[in-house]
Parts: sequence; C-alpha cells; structure tokens
Amino acid sequence: MRIFDVIRMAFRNLFRSKVRTILTVLGIVIGTTAIIIMLSLGIAINMAYKEQMDMMGDMNVITVYPDYEKFYSKRSRKDGWVEPTISKSELEQIAQIPNVEAVTPFYEVSVKMEIGKYLGYVTLVGIKPEAMEALNYKVSEGRLLAEGDTNQIVFGFDMKSQFYNPKDRNSRWWFGYSDEEKDFNFLEDKIKMTFDTSYGERYSGSSQKKPKLYKVEGVGILDEGDWETAYRAFMNIDELLKLQEDYNKRSNTEQGSGTRSKKKKDEVGYHQAKVKVNEIKNVLEVQEKIRESGLNAYSMVESLEQANKTQAVMQGVLGGIGAISLLVAAIGIANTMIMAIYERTKEIGIMKVIGARLKDIRRLFLYESSMIGFIGGVIGVGFSFGVSHFLNTVGVQFLAGSIGMGGTKLSVIPAWLAILGMAFSAFIGLISGFLPARKATKLSALTAIQTE
Repeated sequence: MRIFDVIRMAFRNLFRSKVRTILTVLGIVIGTTAIIIMLSLGIAINMAYKEQMDMMGDMNVITVYPDYEKFYSKRSRKDGWVEPTISKSELEQIAQIPNVEAVTPFYEVSVKMEIGKYLGYVTLVGIKPEAMEALNYKVSEGRLLAEGDTNQIVFGFDMKSQFYNPKDRNSRWWFGYSDEEKDFNFLEDKIKMTFDTSYGERYSGSSQKKPKLYKVEGVGILDEGDWETAYRAFMNIDELLKLQEDYNKRSNTEQGSGTRSKKKKDEVGYHQAKVKVNEIKNVLEVQEKIRESGLNAYSMVESLEQANKTQAVMQGVLGGIGAISLLVAAIGIANTMIMAIYERTKEIGIMKVIGARLKDIRRLFLYESSMIGFIGGVIGVGFSFGVSHFLNTVGVQFLAGSIGMGGTKLSVIPAWLAILGMAFSAFIGLISGFLPARKATKLSALTAIQTE
C-alpha cells in the first residue's frame, strides 16, 4: 500500500466513532493546554526577573567591594575605626585579568547643590570619564563625560526629584524626594555645589557660616532605564577628589586643625569599583578571580544564574503538573486504539488475506494515534493562547486591583513552546499507539476473519 493510501484510510477511520475520537482528542487538548500554560507561567516569571535585572544594571559589569569581614578580622580594637577601601594597586591587578575591558573606581560622596531657588541633596559619584561609555551609560540629552572634563557633571534621569524649594511651604519634600514641578534645566542653568550638606538649611544646630561653593556645569542627562544611576550624578573622579581635598583643607584651617589632615595622596582608597567584562559568558570566571584576590565581587549574571536554577525547579514542578494531564490523555489514546482493534478485527484479517503487509497495518494504527495526538495538540496550543491572553488581561487587572501587582505579563508562550507542544502531543499519540499497533500485527488472519 502507498503511504498516502494508509494516511487517507487512517484519517477516515478516525471518524467511524466520532464521539469516542472527540473525547480522546479532548483529553489531549486538556493535557497540552495544561502543560503549555504551566510552563508559560514559569517563562513569564523568568522574563519579568530578567527585565528587573536589566533595569538594575549591565549584565557584563561586575561591582567590586572591599572584603569587610576579612579586613576587620585582621584589625584589633586598638586600631579604631578605619573604613576599608579598594587600593589603586588592586584595581591595576584586576585590569590585568583576561577578558576585562575596563576598570573604574567609584568614589561616592554626598553634596548639596543649588540651582536658582532650588536646593538638592545629591549623591555625587567620581568615575573615570572614559569608563562611562564602556559601562554602556547613555544620555537622553547632552553628552557623557570626556577626558579633560573638570567641573562637568552628568545627572541621572530622575535627579530633579532630589531638588526642592526651601522657601515654598506648599512644596512637599521627604527623604530627598520632592513632587514639585521644577522650572530649571541641568544643562543650561548655573549650578553651585558644596560638600556641606547643611547649606541652605535653617534649623537649630546648623552651621551659620557660608561654606565654600564650587561652580559646576551640567553636560548630560542619562537615559531612563537603569535605576542604579537614576538618582546619582557623575563627575571626573580626579577632579572630585581635588575638590573634596580643597574643601577639607579649608574646613580644617577654619577649625585650627590643619596639621591633622595632611595625608599622602596615594592613600586615597575607593569604596567601590566597576569592572566591564567583554562577554557575559566570561563574567563568572572574572568574578571568581577577583574574589581570589581578596575582594568582594557581585554581578547580575550571578544573581540571574541562581534565579535560573530556581526557575528551572519551578518550571519542572509546573511542567510535571501539566504532564500528568497529558499522561492521562495518552492512556486514553491507547484505550481508544485497543477498542478500535477489537471492533476492526475482521477488517484486519481481510487486509492480511488480500496481501497487506504487516508494516502497513502497523502504520495504519500508528498514524491514527499520531493524528489524534497532533489534532489535540494543535487545538490545545490554540486554546493555550486564549487562556494566556485571558491571564494577561483579566488576570493582570485583577492582581493590579486586589494586591497592587500589575504592569507585567502572567503568561508568555514563545513560538518554540507552541511548536514543541504540538510535536510532543503527536509524539505522545505515536507512543500510545505503539502497543495497539503491535497487537494488530500479531492477530491471526484466519481467526480474525472468522470473528463476528
């Protein structure tokens, strides 16, 4: 028999017992839908986590900190309080690690800025200008820092919320955040900065002396997306250290303790550093080498890898729950095909007598069971998209209204999952029809013909 004749015969046989076939297909539909929806929930959770990680920073960047535990374990109580830092020599060693593209120290300090009638508490970060591009910082307005910049500053995209009008009693301001509409421009207006964070404040105990004000210039505003930089401003680290040293000297001179502040410039340490790795696959290797040098290191890739392990377990559990339904459906296919053999025993005998090959009879039943699985899989995939759409509309609205959780998808069905669902359903049908097909080939032709 030609293969097309076998397929046509198998398709025709499916509709001999329409109710039984429909019920069997329905079992596959439920099983396929269950396993696809369960896996789509895990995929959606994983995607949402990745989006949050992307908002927090670049995946190719490693954040380096001093090893606080190791540092303090070596010190005695007589040494007093000493802030652990990262030295320049340690940064130079990190720069020599293979696959490292850029290394920059971060020197973070709190300052007060004045723009017209507005004051703002600003976290100012000293950074190597050339490292901003390497760390994938992008601007929505202006430019990034460049070599040779001195008093130039790049602001985070949400820095305006850190400024407030101290004379406006109607302006609500708390914890460094103001909801007032600001009528100033970082790139056009004159900006003054001081390291005295009490500047401009009028309260008991605040300094009445006017501190040293430094003129700075806004040259860029970072693009939205990275919350790590949203509330920070960036400046050439060398110039920032010079300004702070100048301010400290002035302050100590005014207090009559100038001799106590004399420190060598090479003693300057950094509380944090950023390391840019050429490819994501090399991040964990570089991170481990940094830890071997005696420093702490953290990367988004490490967190993502741990999350992926958790997600894999979760998806395995969810997929297993769906697979139970598909297993029940597979038993239904096997039962349907065995019943078909008993009903068509005489037909099988006649096929053998007229010369049908055993492999043609085997194909006939395997094609029938595969068609049941494939048809159920196709319908199940279509139904899964409907359930997914329902979860992403009604489900998201319900969560947003009841527990305040919204703005993300609860279910994501990628193309590969839909194709895999149909293929797996057809495969389940094929496996389920194997034993019935084998049973059909073992029937005696004479005994089958005599069966009523």
